[in-house]
Amino acid sequence: MKNTSKGVFKFSILLLIGLVCIFLFLHSSIFNITQFKVQGNKLVSEDEILALAGVKKGENIFRVNKILTARSVEVHPMIKKAEIKRQLPSTLLIEVEERRVWAMIPFQGMFLYVDDEGVCIDRHQQSGSAYPIITMDIYPERVNLGQRVNPQAIHLARQVWNLLPEEQRKEISEFHYVNKEKSLILYTLKGTEIRFGREERMEEKVQLVLEVMSLEEKMEQQGEDVLEYVDIRYKGQPVVKIRT
Repeated sequence: MKNTSKGVFKFSILLLIGLVCIFLFLHSSIFNITQFKVQGNKLVSEDEILALAGVKKGENIFRVNKILTARSVEVHPMIKKAEIKRQLPSTLLIEVEERRVWAMIPFQGMFLYVDDEGVCIDRHQQSGSAYPIITMDIYPERVNLGQRVNPQAIHLARQVWNLLPEEQRKEISEFHYVNKEKSLILYTLKGTEIRFGREERMEEKVQLVLEVMSLEEKMEQQGEDVLEYVDIRYKGQPVVKIRT
């Protein structure tokens, strides 16, 4: 029993010494940060990202809280996601994914440029023809950079947009979101109002949208009256009204 107790005691001492050595090694100057690397940024400068990260050279690389540092970088309205990685012994890597403009929202005499999550990342007096236009029946009183603008509306419009072929996307002049009904209305360049409805039966309704566009083309070629609206919100035969 005495030999066993002595063995356990010696093992405990050796383990403690080992842990102390590891602790001292990890906190030695070898692991003090001497270099930063920033990757994935095009619009946001490296200096801005490092300032948001709040990490300085000379800090121990293991004392950097990767999650909190990433969240600090993500405060910037143009940064969608950040990830912090340690490149031992002394380099801290910050990888960022920047937000990209997906759509425009007319707002108080200007256009809000939002990404695919509805985050406002820019404001301009003029529109950019390359982006979808989204309107809504209720707007916030004020919108700041980095603020989400009706993410439900953006999500639904994005769902429809992703299902449309690229050529047919050009035929959409506007998405209009009705907040009370949580539903979407599409307007085509030829002036047809397509009452799309809620986020349900998405593929089926997008196929009907394509059929409406095809019908518009045929009616125009034949010189017939154009469509006023097509209601595809409900199952069954769409409701069609011809413009008189």
